[in-house]
Amino acid sequence: MDFDTQFFVSIFPKLMLKIPYTLCLGCVAFAIAFVLGLFLEICFTSRFKILRTLAGLYISYFRSTPYITQLFIFYFGLPQIFPVMRNLVGGTVLVITIAMNSAAFISEVIRGGLLAVDKGQREAALSIGLSPVSAYKEVILPQAFPSLGNSFISMIKNTAIGFTIGVVDILAQAKILAASSLNFFEAYISVGVVYWVVLVVIDRLLRYMESKICKYL
Repeated sequence: MDFDTQFFVSIFPKLMLKIPYTLCLGCVAFAIAFVLGLFLEICFTSRFKILRTLAGLYISYFRSTPYITQLFIFYFGLPQIFPVMRNLVGGTVLVITIAMNSAAFISEVIRGGLLAVDKGQREAALSIGLSPVSAYKEVILPQAFPSLGNSFISMIKNTAIGFTIGVVDILAQAKILAASSLNFFEAYISVGVVYWVVLVVIDRLLRYMESKICKYL
């Protein structure tokens, strides 16, 4: 089999048109996952046993089962039980399931980050007049931010699974373009290159933001 260099090069501009959509899916999912993960962390460390139990079950399930299984259950299974869910489009389902899956991991990241923060920092923040909420937001939570960058990158990569339910992102677009000529090998390599470049840029931006945040901590 000969490598079709011309197809490999020509496919890049068309794939790059899908980068904003892919990043949009990841960013929306991350915003939801962060809020849900923070809520799970609050429940998991609550003094109420029922909240700790429910949060623990949620975290255990979503961390221990394959993401694609969760996606298929939500997209193919639940609409049979709840007909109203049949109106959800693939992109919406993808964002919801990525957020639900990642929230379990983010809650653990946040918990690990908070446990690593010395209690004296919280006491010092309170002693200078900050409210508990302000101390949490301004002093404690930012120190867990660096670890969240890895979660964001993983969520961007998980969007590629969306092609299984009809979401046309970078990978799905490559499969469509390769279908007529059967140049799937070249298409998949080009997808890998696009994701590689995009995620390297995102990683650099996150490291820059991390350095700026940690500079004032």
